[in-house]
Amino acid sequence: MSNIIHLKFLQLDENNFIGAISDEKCLGRALGHFTAFGNHFTSPRNQLTEDKAESFGVYLSLNYIDLSNNNFYGELFEKWGQYHILSHLKISNNNISSAIPPQLSRATQLHRLDLSSNHLSGNIPKEFGMLPLLFKLLLGNNNLSGSTPLELGKLLNLEILDLASNNLNGLIPKQIGSLWKLLSLNSSVNRFVDSIPDEIGKMHILGCLDLSQNMLIGEIPTLLGESKNLETLNLSHNGLFGSIPHTVNDQISLTVADISYNQLEGALPNIKAFTPFEAFRNNKGLCGSCVTHLKPCNAIRKKANRLSVLIIILLIVSTLLFIFAFVIGIYFLFQKLRKRKTKSPGENVEDLFAIWGHGGEMLYQHIIQETDNFSSKQCIGIGGYGDVYKADLPIGRVVTVKKLHSSEGEIWLTLELSKTRCIL
Repeated sequence: MSNIIHLKFLQLDENNFIGAISDEKCLGRALGHFTAFGNHFTSPRNQLTEDKAESFGVYLSLNYIDLSNNNFYGELFEKWGQYHILSHLKISNNNISSAIPPQLSRATQLHRLDLSSNHLSGNIPKEFGMLPLLFKLLLGNNNLSGSTPLELGKLLNLEILDLASNNLNGLIPKQIGSLWKLLSLNSSVNRFVDSIPDEIGKMHILGCLDLSQNMLIGEIPTLLGESKNLETLNLSHNGLFGSIPHTVNDQISLTVADISYNQLEGALPNIKAFTPFEAFRNNKGLCGSCVTHLKPCNAIRKKANRLSVLIIILLIVSTLLFIFAFVIGIYFLFQKLRKRKTKSPGENVEDLFAIWGHGGEMLYQHIIQETDNFSSKQCIGIGGYGDVYKADLPIGRVVTVKKLHSSEGEIWLTLELSKTRCIL
């Protein structure tokens, strides 16, 4: 083949070739289309290294390269970015284990880039947003990590985006909604978090959406139910909750759906895509009138309505009881304060008499006892009209007693309590 200097098309697909691909496939530099997928090239000479890049470097006329389904290993060539007319680069299903070189973005004529099913690591280069003609980007089944570059939203001609089965994390960029030509989006089996962007529902020609096996939460966007061309929808194995948008019932194009293993509740869409049990199993509280394994929605609604009515009644009754108790408490408090303000001083002594014996007899006897029959030892003062004594009553009250002098030999006692005087 080294003598074929004008070879433009070389196809070695689906054979059982082994060994190395020759570094001199042809000495001419006219080769434009080279494919060798589906073989068994395993020689160490086929390690994709910078040395191998030198051998490819002479073929700057290449616009189509397909080395898929072989056993190539090593690193991706940085110099492939110098293939300025390269439109298709397919190296899927190999054992390449390097990071993706950002220099690939210099091949600005790329239409299709397929690096899937390798062992690629690192981040997705943000420079891929500089490939304006790219319509198919396949990076699935690798070990890529980090967040999805926002710059992918600039690929306005992109039709197929496959990021499945990696270790990507963070949010699903809302810029994905700018890809108005996108037909298929697969971001399954990653570690994406938070909610599904509403912008995805604006991609009206989207036919396949797979966001399964992530850590997504929140409700299914209402706009997603308005995608009239959606044929396949897989949101399973996430933490989505709430009800399914009623607009999904109008998606007559939807043929395959899987919302299993979430926390969804409410009515299941009454379309064929949700008929299999596997499509909706392991959710929180779905119902459906025409689906087996689910309770009718009417029964659940009646139960929910009864429960709601009971809760409302309990809330109303408890509120009224609280208000009633509060009003009664305020009323008695004001009454008590009012009685204290209006009660005359004399009533204190009358109450004392009422408590401590009829007519004051017990009170008099106790005073005699407490003052030791008006002994001089119990006297606390001497006045012009009588002597003053102090007495502690058993009811916890302290009184002063004045024994008045009488010329006729009678004993008059003056009881002083709270500045009120009473004669016994």
